Amino acid sequence: MTESFIDKKKRVDVLLTSLTYMGLIILGIFLVWKKGLPNLQDTYIINVSIDIFGMLVGCILFICALIDIQKTGANHKNYLYLLNVAFLGLFCDLVSWLVDGDPSLRLINIIDNTIYYACMPIAAFFFWLYVRNVLRVESKMVNMVGKIMQWLLIVAMISRIVNLKTGMFFSVDEAGVYTRGPGYQVSMIYAYLTTIASVVLIVKYRKNLPTYKIVILLLYVIVPTLAGIFTARVYGLSVSYGVVMLILLFMYCVLNIAQGREKAMVDRELSMATAIQEGSIPHIFPAFPERKEFDLFASMDAAKEVGGDFYDYFLIDDDHLAIVMADVSGKGVPAALFMMASKIMIGNTSKLGKMDPAVILQTVNEQICDGNTQEMFVTVWLGILEISTGKLTAANAGHEYPAVKLGDKNFELYKDKHGFVIGGMPGVKYTDYEIMLKPGDALFLYTDGVPEATSAETELFGTDRMIDALNKAPDAAPEAVLANVRAGVDSFVKGAEQFDDLTMLCLKYRGN
Repeated sequence: MTESFIDKKKRVDVLLTSLTYMGLIILGIFLVWKKGLPNLQDTYIINVSIDIFGMLVGCILFICALIDIQKTGANHKNYLYLLNVAFLGLFCDLVSWLVDGDPSLRLINIIDNTIYYACMPIAAFFFWLYVRNVLRVESKMVNMVGKIMQWLLIVAMISRIVNLKTGMFFSVDEAGVYTRGPGYQVSMIYAYLTTIASVVLIVKYRKNLPTYKIVILLLYVIVPTLAGIFTARVYGLSVSYGVVMLILLFMYCVLNIAQGREKAMVDRELSMATAIQEGSIPHIFPAFPERKEFDLFASMDAAKEVGGDFYDYFLIDDDHLAIVMADVSGKGVPAALFMMASKIMIGNTSKLGKMDPAVILQTVNEQICDGNTQEMFVTVWLGILEISTGKLTAANAGHEYPAVKLGDKNFELYKDKHGFVIGGMPGVKYTDYEIMLKPGDALFLYTDGVPEATSAETELFGTDRMIDALNKAPDAAPEAVLANVRAGVDSFVKGAEQFDDLTMLCLKYRGN
């Protein structure tokens, strides 16, 4: 299961799983009717009742979790896996009581109990994953423990298959009677080890969650463990998975609903952040409809709700146009905050009347380095166009090479001198260079999201393909030029997930 069920394939998966749940419940009730209650011992009736009730709870939980996922986008993946395993454990327990003692159903008894014994370690493993997800824990040590658990889970599954030959955990005799084997307790070792690891994780990272959530996670560990010990010592009663399902119900009512609400709140806040960021970047085109000396168009598509890329353009005075293309290190909200601070500093410094891009970048670098405790940085290309003459003075602080179209030539990379990134260290000097633009010449700026757009085969789009896309119609209007590049990227990646912001700007100089 996944956290989103938008496309057709995922809807089909959900439908099939739901039908499987309902089908197994109906099958279980039919088997009970077929066996006949008078033919069941009192303890068997108790176990069967617990199993059917637990399966009904599981089915309702499954549907509720799906509705919750679609409404809020909450990530219940590992919870659903855990729920599915608990449901399967209940069904297998139900079947085991109904076929026990029937020699004609001996094979079904063996297969059913093998699956039942496999459910316990699988459930423990998915609880570990669920705990990691709820606690939001990512570290090398935790990842290493997770890898070890995966391998040990494989060993546990193999031991269930070996049991068919050795009868170490359980056996079913010729009369169809189930009997626990001498190594019954050994079958629980993996579940106990994984449970202990989960408890350690909960205790170590308990500050990541409020106390009531920690208590609920620990309840899942304590109550089923006690039920498992009880089941191990008292043959004839099997309440483990019934208890697990009740705890999953409690867990959903408290943890998962809270997670869904938190996700919805975060989504609303991110939507507001997206709107604020979009509002801070000029996006009305034509940019300066009263100015016929140049034409300009830009676009920004963030890989996340908010991004670290930004472009900017503004008139310093009637004869000077500033153009900025920048890319902040990192992604998400921190990058967006740093982006807005950088944009404001560059704009304010430029509007003080400074016409030297190198000096502007040096001034901004000093401002950002002063108190940059998060050690973030931003690459910047800054150019100032003297509109009356076409003289473009620029400086590059670790940003991508611009592409230019000069005269009758096509677009090509202009390999300018790179200075150090803004925010990297104080005292850095930057160097200006000049490009003379004549009527018909064009400038293309971009962030690394364009050449580093990646296909499903992990191949990069690259600057060569970018230049080819630019030269499909090099004399086209700026908006059409950007559309050609975007079409080239989309055709290349073929729907692969976008991992970086995609930001572009094109300026065409028309002169007087």
